[in-house]
Amino acid sequence: MITLEEGYKGVAKGFAISSYSVGEDSLSFRVIPKHSHDASFNLVKESFRGTKVYPFYRKSGRDYFITLVIHKGREFSLPAYAHILLIIATLITVTLAGYIQWAKGNIIESIVFSISLMTILMGHELGHYIQARIRKVKATLPFFIPVPPNIFPFGTMGAVITMSEPLTDRSTILRVGITGPIVGFLLSLPVIYYGLMHSTIVPSVVAYKKSEIIFVMPLAMQLISMHIFGNIAHGMSIEPNPLAMAGWIGLFVTALNLIPIGQLDGGHVIRALFPERYTTIYRGAFILLIVLGLFIWPGWLFWAFIVYLLTRLKHPGPLNDVSGLSRMEKLLGIVYILLLVLSFVPVPFLMR
Repeated sequence: MITLEEGYKGVAKGFAISSYSVGEDSLSFRVIPKHSHDASFNLVKESFRGTKVYPFYRKSGRDYFITLVIHKGREFSLPAYAHILLIIATLITVTLAGYIQWAKGNIIESIVFSISLMTILMGHELGHYIQARIRKVKATLPFFIPVPPNIFPFGTMGAVITMSEPLTDRSTILRVGITGPIVGFLLSLPVIYYGLMHSTIVPSVVAYKKSEIIFVMPLAMQLISMHIFGNIAHGMSIEPNPLAMAGWIGLFVTALNLIPIGQLDGGHVIRALFPERYTTIYRGAFILLIVLGLFIWPGWLFWAFIVYLLTRLKHPGPLNDVSGLSRMEKLLGIVYILLLVLSFVPVPFLMR
């Protein structure tokens, strides 16, 4: 545990200390900032950089507190060869998924499907990673999760990054959280456009005979479809090119991540925008998922279970929870809503 003298010295670089208390695993100081909240906190944070001590800055009533806590967890990382092996394994499983499910035995289209989907997923995670590095947060490079296509029809559970330290402030939470979905969404659009350009219109009866799964297009995909095909006649359906399906999966992944719960991307955004009401929003979103699962699409029950298991509807918050957001950052809330509206669909697909 850090000594009281060391903690006092570090906190005093940015704050005047009026009182302190010693906990079992923490030191807490009632403080008054010497400069702006950001500048004062950053001085303290820098004084403990390179150690396992993290300062948490909070407001309670009219008072401000810095609590020093030692991080006891281990940093997770993968060696470079593991990243490469996971990429190769995922390329194989996604290509197999394309060959079996979407390209119907065409190996070239299967490979194009795989590369397109992995580019979207990698772009999503690189958006998080690059933004985290810009904000000086330790983060791993993205790593893929391969899944045999007979278990999961996409051939992958996506890509993830891990961050080994708390995010600095609400601005960092917002920017890291929203950048991934923005990049993934934007990469999905040209893939969908090209895929639909090379799709065909067939009688619905024919389309249903060829596939046991009926996919429902989210609004963004519907708009692109209308631009390409206009109004499709009754009794006719789109027989999607594999690239159109890769783009559809990209939007589906974006929508799942934008659900405003816990440490999903949407949960980060809501935590940053509504620091005092985020738990209410999390619970409301969780209840809505259950209602959708019971009455609209059973898959949401599974996703609600997974999200609850992973997050418990909680968010650790930033180190500095006092500094607010700029007006431009608050406008990112509108971007978040637009992305959710354009990519989310209550019934993603149906089984015949």
